[in-house]
Amino acid sequence: MQKIKLLKKSDIILAAVIAVACAAALIFMSGTARNLTATVSVDGEVYEVIDLSKVEGELVIVTPTDPETVIKASKNAVWFESSQCENQLCVNSGKLSRNGAAAACLPAKTVITVEGAEKPVDAVTY
Repeated sequence: MQKIKLLKKSDIILAAVIAVACAAALIFMSGTARNLTATVSVDGEVYEVIDLSKVEGELVIVTPTDPETVIKASKNAVWFESSQCENQLCVNSGKLSRNGAAAACLPAKTVITVEGAEKPVDAVTY
């Protein structure tokens, strides 16, 4: 009785090439855009624009809203540090550090959006 080989040498090489291509694509797509800008809007009006690539240390912004929110920014990241609202969803949204990222505190009518030099990618097709 003869053994049947399930994988040939060419199959293994093809799988390795595909794995390397996938890894390269993930590394390429996971990079954050340089020159990120965060826009803090309160009640639909721009309250402050922050160039995240130029922030040294931590920048603290307290919004004049009810409930009050505290926004912090560091190099290439911005986030809701605290809020006086009940559900704390904005605080739990975490740090925003990618082009196209956004977080909002609806009770305070405060929105943070992050924009970069490039448009965010929704999908990639070949």
